Amino acid sequence: MKLLKLTVDNFRVFHGRHVLRLDVTDGKPAVLIFGMNGAGKTTLLNAFTWALYGTFTSDVEHQERIINDRAWADAAFGASVHAGVKLEFEHEGVLVTVLREVRAIKDSEGQDLPRPTLTVTETRHGESSEVKNGQDRIEKILPEGLRRFFFFNGERMERMFTGDGTGDVQDAIKTLMGLEMIERAIDVHLPAASRKLTAAAKKLGGGRLQQIADTQDQLEQQKLAIDRELLKLSADVSAYQREVEAAEKALLENGQAAPLQKRRVRLAKELEQEKNRYQELQDKQRRVLAERGFIAFTAGIDQAVIDLAEGMRRRQELPSGIQRDYITGLLEDGYCMCGTPVPAGSPAHTALLERLENAGLADVQARWMNLRGNAARLIDARKALLDELREISAELQAIEAKINDLDAEESDIARQLKGVDVVDVQKLEDRRKEFDDKRIEALGAHRDAKRGKEHLDEEITRLRRQFHAAKVEDTEAQNLQRQVALVDEVLEAFRRILEVRTAEVRQQLDAKVKGVFSRICIKPFTPELTPNFELKLHATTAGPAAIRSTGENQILGLSFVGAVSEMAKEIHNRKQKTDEANLDEGGIYPVVMDAPFGNLDIEYQDQVAESLPQLTSQIVTLLSQSQARGRVLEHLQTAASRIYVLRSVTSKEGAKEQNITINDRAVPYVSRGDFEHTVLEEVTV
Repeated sequence: MKLLKLTVDNFRVFHGRHVLRLDVTDGKPAVLIFGMNGAGKTTLLNAFTWALYGTFTSDVEHQERIINDRAWADAAFGASVHAGVKLEFEHEGVLVTVLREVRAIKDSEGQDLPRPTLTVTETRHGESSEVKNGQDRIEKILPEGLRRFFFFNGERMERMFTGDGTGDVQDAIKTLMGLEMIERAIDVHLPAASRKLTAAAKKLGGGRLQQIADTQDQLEQQKLAIDRELLKLSADVSAYQREVEAAEKALLENGQAAPLQKRRVRLAKELEQEKNRYQELQDKQRRVLAERGFIAFTAGIDQAVIDLAEGMRRRQELPSGIQRDYITGLLEDGYCMCGTPVPAGSPAHTALLERLENAGLADVQARWMNLRGNAARLIDARKALLDELREISAELQAIEAKINDLDAEESDIARQLKGVDVVDVQKLEDRRKEFDDKRIEALGAHRDAKRGKEHLDEEITRLRRQFHAAKVEDTEAQNLQRQVALVDEVLEAFRRILEVRTAEVRQQLDAKVKGVFSRICIKPFTPELTPNFELKLHATTAGPAAIRSTGENQILGLSFVGAVSEMAKEIHNRKQKTDEANLDEGGIYPVVMDAPFGNLDIEYQDQVAESLPQLTSQIVTLLSQSQARGRVLEHLQTAASRIYVLRSVTSKEGAKEQNITINDRAVPYVSRGDFEHTVLEEVTV
């Protein structure tokens, strides 16, 4: 996807028509757009997303006011007023034009607008044609789930990787890798097929099948209720966490409370890490007991089996293959080992036949000896189990002691903060504790609900096995029973495929994030993309979580964007080289980024400015004059094919006109006019 041109017409702060040419040359992938606060940088960012998806980012106020205020005010009542955005880009050799516009008859001072219309046109070999379902075509080019990685505000990008954002990130990654189809099969299509077949089978298969199927339906309903509860609890945890972070930030800004709060932030990170370790060990303990706990109850049985087998062997009550072959040879020869004849019908012949019959099958001794060996191994396995459980228990006790120490230290800090003679600090501390307690309570409830869901999954799996194995007389019911079993096998296989592929993608992204981050960050921090697709930052490779600044959060987010962009490009190149069907979406995408340096200090601004052009083959950067000075501006201008200025026009009396220096010449940045609006002007590079 290569951006060519963006045209805005009476769109929000832009009065009239403004054209932004976006084509870039090799080696100069950047388009720079400078503007002061309120000039329309965020509006331009949202012009892209509104044209493509009809949506705005959450930080845009008064989203209903799409038509420029001046154009709306100047229109007479009963007159037609319109606003529109046209985006032109090239995708895989095809010129695509996306036009989204809204037209309304002014009948009031406020804008009560109809639904915008969308027109998508494709041009191939000079011939243009309108795409019937334009939104579907856009989704195939750049799925909306991936939008957040390529059109974003740099100051707010850290929200993508914390709290509620992690689920959206995971969904977007699945879109990128083409795993959504597998997920839909797992969540929708295969369960629907299984339910339909099960319903038909239970009607024909009698009471047993019906009983099993009805019990499973009840458990499935309970599981759905738990899923709803988990979603609510996750939202609650995120909301409480935001409140805690806001209070902690305010405490850090207070001079008297700041030192104590810094200590508490460090303790909170350590405490979270230890609690996670404690939870992991508890889960490990449960798995060990579930898989091997029965071994602990075999004490005495194993030795009894060994003694029994050994006694039977000594008394020759345990026949062997050699003994059987030897007796058969004596009967065939007709002579005992001492030379005495053993004719058929003689007492000796009869005794040998009885002995041969008692010898049993040739593998009886082998089976008994195998049983004896297994019994002996049980002793070793029981010892290993007990050793492992003791080790886990010791680790749990050590971690519990450390958690208690950290809790005590944190309580002491809370007590000291209470003693600070500042009313606001005390209120902030009370608020922080209130929401932290709610967060901890919600986390506990979430863990309990998750365990309840796991238990239900186990019960449902057991019932499915019973359904597959239940004996039915009706032939058609038997066929349906086999089909249900087959669907369930496919469902389980798809789940494993999704789990493996998701883990592989996470590992690949994690490695790429580490590579990009190391090029930008000046501190010895190591990023990690967790199994939940949450970005963490560690002080060392395997050390505790780093106490990171807002700027470092932004660098972490930029690193992730660069990693996603690189992976998408690799998928695209791989698809171009093979004709085989491929689930992966992939693609070469541009990056449109507002406020890339909003929370960064000078050193990091320099590093990011140097790294930005390497993120992708085309990057549109919207920034203010204060964010681009000295070496930062040099880096950006070196990589720029085009430079624009959003000139703010103000009607305020006495307002001072301002210039911005670009390529060693002054360019108007703020000017006087009859009304408030913004003018988009290109600067010669």
